This record gives sequence, structure tokens and C-alpha cells, in this order.
Amino acid sequence: MTDMDEYQDIKELLKPRRTIGASAQLRQRIGDASVHKRKTAGNTRWWTVAACVALMMGATLFFAITPAADNSECIVYVAGQKASSDQAHAIAEADVARMEQFMRTVAQQNAAEQEKVNQFMQHKFQQK
Repeated sequence: MTDMDEYQDIKELLKPRRTIGASAQLRQRIGDASVHKRKTAGNTRWWTVAACVALMMGATLFFAITPAADNSECIVYVAGQKASSDQAHAIAEADVARMEQFMRTVAQQNAAEQEKVNQFMQHKFQQK
């Protein structure tokens, strides 16, 4: 027996023996289920829209009735002590500066790690 004969034998063994398909009864059940699902989805959509409208109207009424507060003064506590707005501003600027420094450090570390990966990949390609 030659290699080509073995190939043909294997090809014959791998061919499907019968056609596989859904029965008419299964197709009907799937069709009925999809129609029911569409009806349920439509009802859910209307309830969702109604709930959103009610929520928006309630929020509008709540904020319309509540008197607006005067936000001209901000009170800040640092370590349990009341701080002035200048102190709070200085603390916020220092926090932002620390965060920016942290982000720069992380970016530098990521760049260094990426460079190591690139060097490793180039070394692997040069070995091949």
C-alpha cells in the first residue's frame, strides 16, 4: 500500500456518514421561544423607560424644592483641625505634584521593562 492509498483511506474515514440537522419540531420550538422572548423584551423596555422618566421627574422635583446652598465658603479639616482655604489649596497642589511624580516614575519603569523585553526579543531573533 502506498502513501497515497493511505491518504485516500484516511480521507474516506473522515467524511461524514450522515447529514445532521434540526427536526421540524425543534425548529418550531425555537421559533416559538424567540417570539416569546421578543414580547418579553418589549415589555421590559417600556418598564425601563417608565422607571427612568419617574426617576428624572423625582430628581427634578427634589432639587427644585431644596433651596440652593451658598457654596462660597469651603470648610476643610486636616488631621482633625480646621484649615483655611489657602492651606487646603496648598495641600491639594502638593498631592497633585506627588501624583504626577508617581505617574512619571511608573512610566519610566514601564519604559525600562519594555526595553528589556525588546532586547530579549532581538537577542532571540539573532540566535535563530
